[in-house]
Amino acid sequence: MTDNDQAKVEDRPVNPPEAPKQDTIKTNDQFCSIVHTTFFSPTQCDAVIEACEKELWITGEVDGGGVNKKLRDVKQQGLMMNDKGWPHTRILELVQQANEAKYKFKLSGFMNYDAPMIMEYNAPSGHYDWHVDLGKNVPNRKLSFTIQLSNPEDYEGGDLEFVGTEVKTEAFRERGTCIIFPSFLPHRITPVTKGTRNAIVGWIHGPTFV
Repeated sequence: MTDNDQAKVEDRPVNPPEAPKQDTIKTNDQFCSIVHTTFFSPTQCDAVIEACEKELWITGEVDGGGVNKKLRDVKQQGLMMNDKGWPHTRILELVQQANEAKYKFKLSGFMNYDAPMIMEYNAPSGHYDWHVDLGKNVPNRKLSFTIQLSNPEDYEGGDLEFVGTEVKTEAFRERGTCIIFPSFLPHRITPVTKGTRNAIVGWIHGPTFV
């Protein structure tokens, strides 16, 4: 092969491999979410919702990008805490147990600047499109959690889904269920088409992934 022939070979475009078909995606067992059913009782779910103040609801923003209702349409306010630290202390205990059992991440705990929030997704457009919970303003999020507050029959749509990970739709919708997953796992909330979905959403921080 001459130098000229070699140059022609090197200049030849390389065909990229075909993208995998959707039905070839398999569950990622290493980072599959942990589901704790009936973590909150119905009475506790009611107490959290009733503690919300109408004047405190704000429109949820996208990390570093302000309000973008095409990507995210939700109202939110900070999760209240009683004089004994509930429910924050109980949530932290459960997440630490899940981390020890599955992930083994180095965790620090909650951060005041990124405290847990109560989310309210309302029909017909409440949703949060595909995203990860890590971002330039929150690089230290390690584990995320969602606690279902609403009765599943009170709304339609509004399902939590993950990319490449098994979704246990019925379990995820059960009232009082806590779902724990790594903050780098892509996920979304599908549009709520009827009613209202309330949930607690929060993040446990730690040293930045390296």
